[in-house]
Amino acid sequence: MAFPLFPKSPGKDKAGAGRAKPELSPRHDARGNSGHAPVSAREVAASVKGRPPAPTVRPPSGDPREITVTGPSSLIDLSPGTQQGIEVAEANPGLCAVLENAALLYANAQAAQARQVLEQGVAEDNDAKLSPLAWLALFDLLQRANDRAVFDQLALQYVVAFERSAPAWEERGPQQRPGARASPGGYFALTGKLSAANAPQIEHMLLATQKQSQVRLDLGSLTGADDTGAKLLATALAQVRKRQYVLALQHPEKIRRALEGAVKQGRDAGEGYWMLLLELLQWQNDRAAFEDRAVDFAVTFELSPPSWEPPPESHAAAAPAGAPAAEADRPETLAFQGTMTGSSDPQLAKFAEFREGRSVVPIDMAAVERVDFVCAGALLNAINRAEGQRKTVQIAGASPIIRALLLLIGISPRHFIKTVQ
Repeated sequence: MAFPLFPKSPGKDKAGAGRAKPELSPRHDARGNSGHAPVSAREVAASVKGRPPAPTVRPPSGDPREITVTGPSSLIDLSPGTQQGIEVAEANPGLCAVLENAALLYANAQAAQARQVLEQGVAEDNDAKLSPLAWLALFDLLQRANDRAVFDQLALQYVVAFERSAPAWEERGPQQRPGARASPGGYFALTGKLSAANAPQIEHMLLATQKQSQVRLDLGSLTGADDTGAKLLATALAQVRKRQYVLALQHPEKIRRALEGAVKQGRDAGEGYWMLLLELLQWQNDRAAFEDRAVDFAVTFELSPPSWEPPPESHAAAAPAGAPAAEADRPETLAFQGTMTGSSDPQLAKFAEFREGRSVVPIDMAAVERVDFVCAGALLNAINRAEGQRKTVQIAGASPIIRALLLLIGISPRHFIKTVQ
């Protein structure tokens, strides 16, 4: 049974759907529409300079039992009337036509085609043969495809071609992404709609609690949840709580309010919503509300009420002497994760907030799986605005294939830094 919990934003007008869209769509294959010569990645990038993005259309939900958290719209868009359009650099060190086309294919979720372009390029194209970044991008794709045999063969060729050691193969668990690691400062942000798709991020957070003394989990950018996603997060929080780990849970207020509204529907709300609400109440040390909801839960599902077992009191990260209290709660690095798409990706919306009060804005992209073309352009615009405020943006951890896309879109090589392990 479906039930609305919050009024949803009005849909896009039908007239808007008829407007021209960027040439790169989810089904774009980086080739022209006719039988003419292929269009290069540089030409595709240049073609969208100053062009507004396509309207965002939300797909219909497959689960009637979901909640939507209302909040402000994205702070980032590509409208030429409000900020600069996408600027494509005339020359980018390490890039070549083969790598540019492969980066564009991968951004468009065509990993197999990108790999094919790079494999042919490093074998036959003179520029690609001499580009270490093209080789590293191919290593990146082979690692993501878990193709150890071809990776090792390429490593031998790389040593001969460049007279230096090749990247090492990284053994990783089935849910761990290439390049994924705990974020500096132990900061994790769940964004968008909480669902089964968040399982790798939640697992990543749990692994970090095993290795780091302090982890922050930010729920402020959640826009909704389904019952499965709520149950996943509730189970993870329960595991951490029972281990008596000091987790800093940040900005749970919006999702808690949404859950409070959902559980009024009783059993129809789904057990996951009840579980997550009871966990949040424990983490917020709200015993009175917890006991009321625990009794309601027991009556609704005919189970024994859960017991009050709050986690240890969370302590804010140590701040420099004399620093304002608010500064102690701020993460040291803005960590991006997963797949980033569109100009209104919720993770990008965090950038404007994060850069305030900082002269250096560090971004960790080690756990990013993919960035699409439009999102890369929005990131460029955000960096340009930060530089206009005399701020220094530093990007760490971007994998070679993602770095190639960001260079293609116009992000300067000076923004990329190496992290010391």
